[in-house]
Amino acid sequence: MEVKVYRSSNKYSLIQVLKDSFKGYKNSFYLAKQLAKRDLSALYRQSLLGFLWAFIPIIMNAAVWIFLQSTGTVRLSETAVPYALYVVIGTTIWSIFSDSFTMLINDLTVNKAVITKINFDKEALILLGFFKLLFNSGVKMLLIIFLLIYFKISISFSIVYFLPLLVLSMLLFVSLGMLLVPVGMLYQDIGKGIPLLMQLLMYLTPVVYNIPKEGLMKNIMECNPFTYLLVEIRNTLTGFQVEHFTVIGLILISTLLLFTFASIIYRVSMPIITERMSA
Repeated sequence: MEVKVYRSSNKYSLIQVLKDSFKGYKNSFYLAKQLAKRDLSALYRQSLLGFLWAFIPIIMNAAVWIFLQSTGTVRLSETAVPYALYVVIGTTIWSIFSDSFTMLINDLTVNKAVITKINFDKEALILLGFFKLLFNSGVKMLLIIFLLIYFKISISFSIVYFLPLLVLSMLLFVSLGMLLVPVGMLYQDIGKGIPLLMQLLMYLTPVVYNIPKEGLMKNIMECNPFTYLLVEIRNTLTGFQVEHFTVIGLILISTLLLFTFASIIYRVSMPIITERMSA
C-alpha cells in the first residue's frame, strides 16, 4: 500500500510557490468540476425542499425588515426602488458574500477524509467552492429576477457590470477566507465566528437600509469597502449607473494582490494542515 508523506520546509522560493499554486489551479480544474457536480447533486437530491432552501433564509430575513419598515417599528429613509426589492437584493447579495467567506473552511472540513487519503492539488478545493458558489448564486438570483419583473424595473446599460462586480466581490471574500484557513482548520472558533462577524458587518453596510445622510454610521459605511460593492451591484440591477469607478478599481487591485498572497499562504500551509488532519 502506497504511503503518502507530507513534508514541510522552512525554506520557500516565493516565485516557485506562486507558480506551483497557479499550476495547481490549472491541474485541478477537472477534479474540482466533478466534485462540484457530486456535491450539488447530493445537496439537492437529499433535500425535501430542494432549491427552496436557497431562498428561504433570504425571504425570512427580508420579511422581518419589510414588516418592521411597513409597521413603522423601525423608521428607515426612502429608497430609490420599492423597499421590498431593495432589501431582497441586499440580503441576497450579502448571503453570497457570506457564502464566499465561509466556503473554503466548510469544504476543507467536509472533505477531510479525501484530503488525508488522496494526494492532489489542494487548489481543487478552492475551485470546487467557487463552482458551487456560482451555481448557488445563480439560483438565488432567480428571486431577484422575479421581483424585477414584478415591480417593472427598467434595466439600463449598467447591467453589463453586474457579473464582473459580483465575481470581484466573491473573489475578495474567498481570498479573505483563504487567509483564515491555517487558523480556522486548527480552531473551530474561527468557523463559528465568521457568521457572527458577517452579521455585524451587515449592519455596517447598506444591506437593508440606506447610508445615513450624516452621523457616525454614515462615516463608517463610507469607509467600508463592502458598501461600494453592494451599492454598485444593486445599482446595476435596478437601472442606476455605476458611480464609484475609482473605488471599485482600487478594490480590484487590492483583491488581486490579496488573492495572490492568500494563494501563497494556502499553498505553503496545506501540507502542514494535511499532516495535522492525519494525526
